[in-house]
Amino acid sequence: MIWLRKSEKNNILVIPQFKRIGDIVCSTPVFRAIKEKYPESRITVIVSSMAAGVLKNNPRVDEIIIVEDYWHKFPELVRKIRRGNFKWGVSLSGTALSSTLFFLSLIPNRLKITRPNKSLAEALSDWMTNFKEEYKELTYLPLFYLKMLRHLGIDNENYTKEIYAGYEAEAKMKKFLATNGVMEKDKLIGISLTAGNNVKEWGDDKFESLAREISKKYPIKIAFIGSFYEKERVGNFVRKLGSGSKYIDAAGLSLEELVVLMKNFSVFISVDTGPTHIAHALGVPLIDILGPVNDIELTPRDGNIKIIKPNPEIPSTIFAFQAFGPAYLARKALENISVSQVLLAFDELYKVV
Repeated sequence: MIWLRKSEKNNILVIPQFKRIGDIVCSTPVFRAIKEKYPESRITVIVSSMAAGVLKNNPRVDEIIIVEDYWHKFPELVRKIRRGNFKWGVSLSGTALSSTLFFLSLIPNRLKITRPNKSLAEALSDWMTNFKEEYKELTYLPLFYLKMLRHLGIDNENYTKEIYAGYEAEAKMKKFLATNGVMEKDKLIGISLTAGNNVKEWGDDKFESLAREISKKYPIKIAFIGSFYEKERVGNFVRKLGSGSKYIDAAGLSLEELVVLMKNFSVFISVDTGPTHIAHALGVPLIDILGPVNDIELTPRDGNIKIIKPNPEIPSTIFAFQAFGPAYLARKALENISVSQVLLAFDELYKVV
């Protein structure tokens, strides 16, 4: 019986949002807080292969389970988790799948985030967990995740994010930078054109104008990042900017390689997306073109950060646990952010790097 199963070991299974890179980076304070309170604990995290790279070198995480490896082998995943003899299951995603996995895997202590406007599947599976923490809209999520740990006897409010680079990626990126003519003395700026969702995207034309203006004013090089699926778009964009070593096509890197590359950025400019949180975790000065995203739940805090909001302001349409709001408002929010706004923020940030 599940309530008779006990674990003498402090093994903890954490399930964040499988694919959301930014959300996973915002979960890293949880791993640190657990290890600080229970240094002997073993932390296992289930994530997608698309996002695992941001955790692969994290010393707080003992094991990563790639969810795609078990997509059509659910009973095998349950057996694997049972063998892990977990004392706690912590769901930062609140999904029905996480609740079901905890329950069927006989984890005695099962904690999940609950939220308003939950799906029917989530509502029907809530009974499978015996500890719940209700999320209220417009709450800073990294702090909320830490608050959930009170059920584990952990009181910790240090929401500093963590991300670590691997040796192999370090060597590969050293060669990449040298091949692209980037010397140690050079100032390298990073720009992400893409957001994984076009409702957040500022527009290639605006980024082109911004890159040209920055290049005119400062002796810098600019690396444009993007996923493997965005290689063609980024490549075409860089070619349009012109030949020479000033502009670098850095699309298609693995997440581990991207982390290393971003460590070398003097400033990173992006709409609000996963790499924004990677830059913040690395302490890279950051310009976050917020657009339609609300500025409370996940937007980076502290450090050298410039948050660019629509001018005049437009109501936010993107929240952590809600369906997106009207597309026309999202587009209006992005249209109301000018190149001159972002350039001014860059001027101010560049002075202190």
